[in-house]
Amino acid sequence: MRHGLAAVVAASSLASAGTAQAPGSETSSPQKQFEQASAALVGGRPAEALAGFEAVEKRLAGSKSAKSLGVVRTRKGEALLQLGREEEARIATEQGLAALPASDPSLREDRFLSQILLGRIAERNLDYGQALIRYQGAEAIAATPAERGMAMRGLVQTGMFLNGPEALAAADRAIALVTAQAPGEKALLAQMRSLRGRVLLNLGRHGEARDELRKAVGMLGGLTTRVDAADLGARSDMSLALLLLGDEEGAREYLAYTGAGRIKQGFGPGADMKPPPCGEDGLQPHDVAVVQFSIRDNGEVGAVSPIYASRQGESAIAFARAVRGWSWQPSEVAAIPPLLRALTRVELRCSSAVDRPDPLELLEADALPWFETKGVTDFSVSDQPSARTFEPLKAELSRREAVEGAASLRSLPILIALAHHPLTGYADRAAYLRRALPIAVQAGAPPELEALIKLWLTLAAHAARETRRTLDLQPLFADPVFAKSPRAAAALRLVTEGQIADLKDRTRSRQLLQQVVATPGLAPNDPLRVGALLRLSSVELAAGDAASARSAFTATGLSGQQCALVDPGPAKASGNMSSNDFPNEALRWGFEGFTTIEHDVLADGRVSEPRAVVSYPPFVFSRASTRGIGRFRFDPSYRPDGSIGCGGKSTRIRYVLPDS
Repeated sequence: MRHGLAAVVAASSLASAGTAQAPGSETSSPQKQFEQASAALVGGRPAEALAGFEAVEKRLAGSKSAKSLGVVRTRKGEALLQLGREEEARIATEQGLAALPASDPSLREDRFLSQILLGRIAERNLDYGQALIRYQGAEAIAATPAERGMAMRGLVQTGMFLNGPEALAAADRAIALVTAQAPGEKALLAQMRSLRGRVLLNLGRHGEARDELRKAVGMLGGLTTRVDAADLGARSDMSLALLLLGDEEGAREYLAYTGAGRIKQGFGPGADMKPPPCGEDGLQPHDVAVVQFSIRDNGEVGAVSPIYASRQGESAIAFARAVRGWSWQPSEVAAIPPLLRALTRVELRCSSAVDRPDPLELLEADALPWFETKGVTDFSVSDQPSARTFEPLKAELSRREAVEGAASLRSLPILIALAHHPLTGYADRAAYLRRALPIAVQAGAPPELEALIKLWLTLAAHAARETRRTLDLQPLFADPVFAKSPRAAAALRLVTEGQIADLKDRTRSRQLLQQVVATPGLAPNDPLRVGALLRLSSVELAAGDAASARSAFTATGLSGQQCALVDPGPAKASGNMSSNDFPNEALRWGFEGFTTIEHDVLADGRVSEPRAVVSYPPFVFSRASTRGIGRFRFDPSYRPDGSIGCGGKSTRIRYVLPDS
């Protein structure tokens, strides 16, 4: 029994769509070209196949062979999809399907293929509603067991979150089909049982899910040291079912046999690993999901699919969409074993953090209009994952420097973008900024931009350990560029105070904050001044001067709720994680991992509502992390009503086993 699209493609023929062939012209006919391209597609040579299909498409364009052209475009869509060109694949396949009338029974197979392709494209794009419609259309016209199996797999995976009962019925049909038509195909039956177990998990029927998943693991050979993608998925699902049933020891055993968390420091937090914001697509703080994804060699996330969500609906898909934008350093990816790189899972919750104004970001906003006056624009890489933009940015920098010279003003925004790219190391960040600074000065950049680059450079050089261990911003106070701009001077003092706050030098903190508040030319409602007043109120409170704290807070003009949105947040006063926080069961099974904890800080400095928003492996370290963070204490924040001093503060914790 053959499975997958290759079986369908191999059986197709352009002649079935009515293409005529002249006697003796087979070697150069569109039919022959089509067959050669189809063979390349089945043989795993999509680039060759695409070239062949495009050649046939060109020959048929403008002819009366509309149906033949539709068949070619369908196959072209599959080649494009294999090459990762999803949007082009969608367009070609939709064009092909539109030319294949349902009244022609000879085109049934081509219509089926089109529906499957469009379903796969929608599934990859996490448009599960559209994918479900396409898979339903495919099942309605499927004629062979292989075709019905492909359609039902799609129905189960995309339907389990949108309509669990219907997805369960599709899984039952798939299992019955395989049992009747291919009883010897244990791996295929195990895949279907694993999918059925996953549906039951998402329906909250955890005991039934455990029983179904145990069958799947058994069909794949049980808990052995041999692990492939099917084993990894079934064992991970079984571990999840046991965790949801409260059997933590059993769950850890199954998870241990996946290899997740057992690669010595081989998988760590990405460079750009943010959970989705609460409120997006209806996400609530109590929602939890498990998302599976792959990581490409360049650090970009590849295939993404939700595995489990604590409630039915779009929440699972919203979590998966957030994962698509994550990135890793390519050097980090190379250290991850290939199987784990192809199938990794994380536990997710939404983030309630708010974007607070950063002094340097505010200064950057001042500098941006100058680029427009110079006719210089950024290289557009918006709405793309960080890993996908890294090489194009470097290539664009090389192109601009080759055309206009290394000192070209048009290189400046690219240098700045690269200096801030999540995948740029600290040493390279400093190098990019060193190249950017003389360009900005030579071009007569406004003092805000020059000051900003100098601040960035100092911070990057320190992070790269090019300077002494303690960050020293004092030399910048003597730089005349900071005296030319009230906002640049205020930003420098706020960044410096942020470093002083961690050292608990409240006298120096108060002095710097008072200087920001008194900066000539700084508007009363300037966010830099408001932020300084908020921080000053907390410093005065810590010093025991309640009257001065109240006065500074009143001068902000903010309510207690508004202040939490602009306050940079209190510094940690005490508390650390220790080896005692390493969960015993994780230590026993040899797990490593990480978790990002998000929590509020009450006005008195106590931690409130800690939540694990990103955890790897799922559910292994979440509880220990939230418990440990609860011991932390932060500097008190002045709030007139004693409400939350800081909402959505984030702390990342890594769990690393001691060297043996």
